[in-house]
Amino acid sequence: MSAQRLARRIADDVFEYRVETPQDAQALASQLRALDLAEDVVAGLDTVSVRFDPENLTAVEAALATFEPDAAGFQLESETIELSIQYGGEFGPDLKAVCDQTGLSESAFIAVHTERTHTVEMIGFTPGFSYISGLPDGFAVPRLSQPRSRVPVGSVGVSSDFTGVYALAGPGGWPLIGRIQDLLFDPESASPFRLSPGHRVKFKAV
Repeated sequence: MSAQRLARRIADDVFEYRVETPQDAQALASQLRALDLAEDVVAGLDTVSVRFDPENLTAVEAALATFEPDAAGFQLESETIELSIQYGGEFGPDLKAVCDQTGLSESAFIAVHTERTHTVEMIGFTPGFSYISGLPDGFAVPRLSQPRSRVPVGSVGVSSDFTGVYALAGPGGWPLIGRIQDLLFDPESASPFRLSPGHRVKFKAV
């Protein structure tokens, strides 16, 4: 892991670290949250942003200047989770268009998608939405020109080298290839969202 010793200040109330991998970003964010010095710590794919009260600038800057990331702590959960997907049809209305763009038949696309082990890199843009790496070269299809106002729970999309999983219903612009049949969100659980950064994922066609 490598990160700047002192985060770069990018706004009046935000410092930003740059790191090498999404796994580094998520683990570094966890360590920074433990310092209890910021109002919010947000991990991206290769950055970690620390948002704070500007009145606390001196204390935050001093804390970040002496902060030493624990390289041993940069190990995220590597549990492998199998998720069942119904591909195509009403569950994956964009599968044919995605296949046309990748030059594969639907069966060949599904075979490639299910034979690989994927990794949850980060969560966002809506609660529980998982950005999952693992697609081969040539799968970087663009987002829809007209986003949908509502995407059903469990929908699976692909775009920009990632598989995206909608844990909650909401708007979205990813081309949809299928829908997961497994429970992804349990509000009664201590960890309500099933997928977390670092989880390995295997997709199974049903």
